[in-house]
Amino acid sequence: MSIDKKLTKKQEAFVDLMVYQDYNQTKCAHLAGYENPGVAATRLLSDEQYAHVQEKIRSLKAIQRKKNEITFEGIATKLGEIRDIALADGSYGPAVTAEIARAKLAGLMVDKKELKIHKIDSMSREQLEARLQELLAESNIITGHAEVIEDRASQETKGLKDLTDQESDADFEEIDPDQEE
Repeated sequence: MSIDKKLTKKQEAFVDLMVYQDYNQTKCAHLAGYENPGVAATRLLSDEQYAHVQEKIRSLKAIQRKKNEITFEGIATKLGEIRDIALADGSYGPAVTAEIARAKLAGLMVDKKELKIHKIDSMSREQLEARLQELLAESNIITGHAEVIEDRASQETKGLKDLTDQESDADFEEIDPDQEE
């Protein structure tokens, strides 16, 4: 059979669904109107009798790939257009973002990230103490001893409590009956 053979309406619908939609082959055949979609899809995609259908799918998919092809020039041009539109609109933030993306694309800017991983379990006690001292120095943390100072109100409250405790103890003093004054 010739590849130049014309497609039927069902075949055209099947080809369009296969190329432009995200369906599996059976679903495409079903939506195209085939009675036995599983069998029809298999035949359309693998039988030599339908080489013209297969070739049409290949050629349209090639056009789609080329249309969606991502190239340096294409991206740079698109980002330039986005920048220009944003500037014309007075949206300076998006314009700067687009220009930064262009610079990164060209390799003029690089995002540098440093990941430090320290395993505390693998450090000796001396290494751990040294690292803690480094962190304290870097963070300007002052270490020392703290002195607790009570304010006057808490001292007065404490004094009253001591007096109350002494009075309570006095209430429970044992009196020796043999001892008289």
